[in-house]
Amino acid sequence: MRILIVNYEFPPVGGGAGRASRHLCQELGSIGIHADVVTSQGEKYLQYRFAEGWVYSLPVHRRSVHETGMRGMLEFLIRAFFLIRKLIRKNSYDLIHYFFSVPTGLLSFFVGGSLPFIVSLRGGDVPGYNPGELQTLHKILTPVNRLIWRKADAVVALSHDLGGFAAQTEPKLKYSVIYNGVDTDFFQPLSLAKNTNLPVRILTVGRLLECKGIQYLLEAVSELRKKSNIHLFIAGTGYFEEKLKKKTALLNLHDSVTFLGSVSHDDLLRLYNEADIFVLPSYGDSFGQVFTEAMACGLPVVAARSGGVQEFVAEGVNGLFVPPKNVESLAAVIDRLVLSPELRVKIGRNNVWKVKSQFGWNAVARQYADIYKHVLK
Repeated sequence: MRILIVNYEFPPVGGGAGRASRHLCQELGSIGIHADVVTSQGEKYLQYRFAEGWVYSLPVHRRSVHETGMRGMLEFLIRAFFLIRKLIRKNSYDLIHYFFSVPTGLLSFFVGGSLPFIVSLRGGDVPGYNPGELQTLHKILTPVNRLIWRKADAVVALSHDLGGFAAQTEPKLKYSVIYNGVDTDFFQPLSLAKNTNLPVRILTVGRLLECKGIQYLLEAVSELRKKSNIHLFIAGTGYFEEKLKKKTALLNLHDSVTFLGSVSHDDLLRLYNEADIFVLPSYGDSFGQVFTEAMACGLPVVAARSGGVQEFVAEGVNGLFVPPKNVESLAAVIDRLVLSPELRVKIGRNNVWKVKSQFGWNAVARQYADIYKHVLK
């Protein structure tokens, strides 16, 4: 079987969807499925061998490492249109797999002809799922989005929460759910001796967007530092970064908060292992890849009761939940973990086992392979 994966971002740029398409391509190759990828990694054209297929990276303008922006998406669609037509004429693809119904799924109207295609819903492509992001565009494109979902031979949601939300837009939508995997050969506990005399290290990782809820985490840290020896490390960049830094200054948290900026893959592993608690009170994540990465490294997690994280984190077993945007509750549950090293260790051990047993990328690839085979019957 030979497939074409289309995603407007691919490591080292982008977020969880880019990493997912990379791992999927790699693991599909290990089970005999040849996967080529049309994507973008920056402002230069790249073509290189990857796993059993080829990566074709189109040059587009990006706002930043983590953000493509409207201009970049439009450039990608135009250039991908011509490239995909050329690749289809050259290669005998069995189907096309689009990551995101919007923007990439828009290409299904113009390329592929009678080729079957599937769409992976990731969150930002579902109208209203990420509050504050792309709302105007979604209002315009909602009828088009519905049509893409109806045309698709299969729709795969990243979580039941996301799929259910999409069904509010298209009540007749039939979808499967496949979670992201985790590279547990890379993300794992390291033998790093933690100095118990240091502040308890709280880590948050992700694109710095308003819906990630980090502004509420800063307020919680402001309350906690009055009675606890803690330090918050923030890894990532994004459009909300300057507002978060201003809030940090306003709360006089310079001695308690460190902005790390964009971090490399290797540095991320070290950060997870040096931390004591992982916190991300997001209210707009369809899955939350960073939660499973932190769990794989043995960290207890604190999350808002919102989105897909509720489907794989059990309260008190894998982490603790708080209501979205609730500073008082957030401070209380973090304090509970700060005051109980034993609970942190217990939950951390549970998490390493859970991720290793349930979130391998090979299992994810086999689930997608089953959908491909079903579509091609």
